[in-house]
Amino acid sequence: MTEKKCVSRGALWVFALAGTFAMAASAALAAGNRPVVKLVAAAAAPVSSAAAKSDGAKTWDFDHDRGYLMPQDWTAVSGNWKVLIDLDAPSEPNTLGLPGYGLPRTKQVMLWIDSFFSTHYLLAISNNTTEYSDFSYEAAFRPWGGAWGSYAGLVFRYAGPQNYYVLAAACPKNYLALYRMSGGQLNLIKEVPATLERGRWYTFKIDARGGHFTAYLDGKQMFEAHDGTIAKGRIGVWSQNDSRVSFDNLKLTPAAAGGSPPSA
Repeated sequence: MTEKKCVSRGALWVFALAGTFAMAASAALAAGNRPVVKLVAAAAAPVSSAAAKSDGAKTWDFDHDRGYLMPQDWTAVSGNWKVLIDLDAPSEPNTLGLPGYGLPRTKQVMLWIDSFFSTHYLLAISNNTTEYSDFSYEAAFRPWGGAWGSYAGLVFRYAGPQNYYVLAAACPKNYLALYRMSGGQLNLIKEVPATLERGRWYTFKIDARGGHFTAYLDGKQMFEAHDGTIAKGRIGVWSQNDSRVSFDNLKLTPAAAGGSPPSA
């Protein structure tokens, strides 16, 4: 969840400048946040990361996408989203993530400093233009770094960068929450405690049926919530500021006509 930083701008700049020197002087700090993630050489020809099933379900494991590039059937709305290798991934080797350490050092520092003054939401959206209303949407995620924590989110009913829902997991702030982005403002719908550790893989899932939502973490139902503001839209993934997070095995299963989304 976005937090207000109640410190004077001048004091923050002094603190940020000191942090800049510390970061530049010690590469070990960055290394401490790195998972087993590597760049992968470009394949001869990219293949779609999506797979369709007979029940209409679509999955994305990114294992046929080129390394350190955006998957060909996804679009980065905001953020430096790339295909990364993680040998611990549920379907190794490829994941979709935010490789903060892969950015030039000066850009890393500027992202870190900027996070003191504002919040930037980072979005990647599937190129599948189908707008879904009732469905089950799930993924594996790994939070592994970020100055203000690591955030992983499932975007659904996406109608544009200023209007969508997101199921968000925050580490080490330890919560799972449902938000509605409306007119560029992030509004909390429901939040519950959830213990999360950096470097571990987890799964989360949202079942949507009309204005009723059910959220799961590692197969356990965490909460139910209601909101009927956005009726349908596309799907994607989400994070914020300088978070470092990876996603794998995304799966979207539309609800059967007249039925309910699959249970956990």
